[in-house]
Amino acid sequence: MLDNKLRPGRNDATGGDAFAKHSFPPDGMVAQSRIDHESTPLLTAEIRSGVFVFAGAGGNLTAIAGSPGGTIVDTGYGPRVAEIEDAVVGVLGRMPRWAINTHWHFDHTDGNAGFAAAGATILAHANSRARLSTSQYVPSLSWRISASPRKAWPSLTFDHPFSLDVGTEELHLLPQAPAHTDGDVAVFLSQANVLVTGDLFTHRSYPVIDESSGGSLRGMIEAVEGLLPMIDGDTVVVPGHGAATNRTGLAAFLDMLRSIENRILVLIEAQREIPEIMAARPTAEFDSVWGRGYATGAHFTSMALAGMGLIDAPAALPARAA
Repeated sequence: MLDNKLRPGRNDATGGDAFAKHSFPPDGMVAQSRIDHESTPLLTAEIRSGVFVFAGAGGNLTAIAGSPGGTIVDTGYGPRVAEIEDAVVGVLGRMPRWAINTHWHFDHTDGNAGFAAAGATILAHANSRARLSTSQYVPSLSWRISASPRKAWPSLTFDHPFSLDVGTEELHLLPQAPAHTDGDVAVFLSQANVLVTGDLFTHRSYPVIDESSGGSLRGMIEAVEGLLPMIDGDTVVVPGHGAATNRTGLAAFLDMLRSIENRILVLIEAQREIPEIMAARPTAEFDSVWGRGYATGAHFTSMALAGMGLIDAPAALPARAA
């Protein structure tokens, strides 16, 4: 559903004090994602009247027309923020009044300071603000992140569902129990029938499970199980990464997660050691479809084991060869 029509934009880096400082490994999944976020063209698609998705400059961003000013869900990757802002203004006619973070990771929040400076109020789960305001370390990604500058912190936080009326649309903000992180928020647009999942769902790629933020495979499964009954066959589902899809796409993701969890649990029940579980390749059946993104099947398995508390601090695995 994402088209390849490029809109004019600029790709200059915003002042360095606007972002947290990210220390990336010389190789590995996060380093590869950073390269892709810097070089992939920014694509724009209108998935419903007045609802736009931007892909390529970090996690997917969703802009929603409204009065006054509209809303953006997630704010993108640091060096692309000026380009993102131009694209959002191009479809909304002005900078948004509201900016919602689906979780705290850099590719979804680096633009917070810029959008806030232009007048947006940043909303997020209370745990996302806590993580943005303090330095973080994600062992499974070998990723160190400094605290974001205060102007990038969400100014309105919540940990219970609530609705935001933006004039043309009612947004239902749905905080989740720990899943991808401990600060995940899904957003349901009731009029447009659109579900924005953040990284609770990645379409045709294995998701990151951030064990350092309370993430777990079981939590991911339970989050998607809770979202599926809310939507129908006409719902457009916007994942954190990958093309927009529908209920069938989200259900296939859930089936994959459940199957891999079941295989890992069988191996654990058989008292297999961690190297044996890794060697058994519990993701093998799904790697040809879901292992084509940043995370290989082996990396996803290691993150799942970390989320189960079976690996204390897994080292980041090397990126796939080009």
